[in-house]
Amino acid sequence: MESDSQPGDGDGIVGSVLPVSNWLPRYDRSWLPADALAGITVGAAVLPEGMAYASLAGLPPETGLYASLLALLVYVFVGTSRQVVYGPTSALAVLVASGVGSVAVGSPANYAALVAVTTMLVGLVSIVAWLFRLGFVVNFISESVLTSFSAGAALYITATQLDKLFGIPRASGTFFERLGFVVTHLGATNLPTLAVGVGALALLVLGERYSRRLPMALIVVLLATGLVAVTDLQRRGVEIVGRIPSGLPPLSIPTPPTGTLSDLVPVAFALFLLSYVEGMSAVETFARRHDDSVDANQELLADGLTNLAAGLGHGFVVGGSMSRSALNDEMGGKTQLASGVAAAALALVLVFLTDLFTTLPETVLAAVVIVAVAGLVDVPELRRIYRIDKLEFGTAASAFFGVLLFGMLDGVFIGVFVSLLVVVGRATYPYTATLGRVPDSDEFSDLSRHPENERVPGILVYRVDAELFFANAPTIRAEIVDAVDRRDSPVSLVVFDMRSSPTIDLTAADMLASLAEDLDERDIDFRLAEADGAVRDVLAATGAGVFDDMPLNERVVTVIDEWKRNH
Repeated sequence: MESDSQPGDGDGIVGSVLPVSNWLPRYDRSWLPADALAGITVGAAVLPEGMAYASLAGLPPETGLYASLLALLVYVFVGTSRQVVYGPTSALAVLVASGVGSVAVGSPANYAALVAVTTMLVGLVSIVAWLFRLGFVVNFISESVLTSFSAGAALYITATQLDKLFGIPRASGTFFERLGFVVTHLGATNLPTLAVGVGALALLVLGERYSRRLPMALIVVLLATGLVAVTDLQRRGVEIVGRIPSGLPPLSIPTPPTGTLSDLVPVAFALFLLSYVEGMSAVETFARRHDDSVDANQELLADGLTNLAAGLGHGFVVGGSMSRSALNDEMGGKTQLASGVAAAALALVLVFLTDLFTTLPETVLAAVVIVAVAGLVDVPELRRIYRIDKLEFGTAASAFFGVLLFGMLDGVFIGVFVSLLVVVGRATYPYTATLGRVPDSDEFSDLSRHPENERVPGILVYRVDAELFFANAPTIRAEIVDAVDRRDSPVSLVVFDMRSSPTIDLTAADMLASLAEDLDERDIDFRLAEADGAVRDVLAATGAGVFDDMPLNERVVTVIDEWKRNH
């Protein structure tokens, strides 16, 4: 295997559960400088973002560092992607705040414990999903819905940071409620706070544009911290994060307040979906880029163990970060060891350097969040969806407006519901076609696409481009009957072309038998053509005599010619 590829697979259950046993024994020492550089750079990016996302989640800044450290460390052992970096993300942080915050109403002192418990529940849900090999669930959330959800989440998250940016009283509620609050309280803006925040925004944007390899967020954080330390900005109303405890994260099992566990389960389920989908999106993106393999089920285990570790360390929910993964890839990270180096860098900061960030302005953390989430708005992709498929754009837009109108938690469920609705809708109402004979040939194809095709007098040829099962059986039956009724001349034969229907269930098979009998009462013959062996087996098992003497696997033209000879 090439040196830029993931080392070979290990053997046995250890190799399948702990991918580190596959790649570490084959580690090429020539990769170490690249992994070290990438890890240090990622650690420099994680430091300000971890604190910023902790603030976004309504938690002390050190919790973001704890969650980042433990997630990075665990992913080294259980992750399958060489590029993906695990840790807090903006969307997960705000969903933690809105979801767990609604449960903590009336007991704010217990909020941190509720967050830690929820984080461990997310880990448990992921591990149960891994045990049942449910990695395929990620396929039921369409890319279009995820793209629009991300755009809505970016706007919502930005709205949550505007009060910190302007130095006004804290806002709450949906996107529009927060925006309205900020607009009506602009007169209360703290100008020094706004000046520091806007300055930080400008530097971060310039860094994104011209110096992506520099840890610009860390540079801005250190500059702002130093500025407040040597000026009187704090006395002029610029709020700071305050003292950050030094030391590694304390590990313990959090205890939920009595009667709250059942309320946290739906929140944990929503966070699990978002965490796994975010992580798998990053894994698949970089796997395609580097021609690596993807193990969706193993990533469920990775998601579960990283969140269990984050919960034990009094952090909050973590997932795969697209932006930090891209930075890791851009810096040339070769293996998961880069995450280990980033974890070591964070550990050194937590043990020795937390005092450096005591005077860090909260408005700068808000600026870090705003710039970080700007990349979630993929305008070109939204335009492409609109141009190609208006219906898909409409379904995707529901997730976008769901986030803005109802909040992140409801937005997640709306996105999932819409994705499943699209799957069910397409299965229930598949593409169907009435076929005509291609001129000067024995082939049949879609009349709507090829109007030059010839209709065979007295014969309806019909095709479904989907599997036949209980959900679409009534629709197909009704459509065939309607097609017969709408023909200008009487129909004597209906031929169902099964080429595009490789499977059938009992309900659909019974429907075909019943349809054949009903058409027979109208003196219309019914035939199947080009049915696969699996389909023929199910039809035979139904015991419906109507299929006994029918040559189910003949070509359409053969079925028609034979029928003509007999009639």
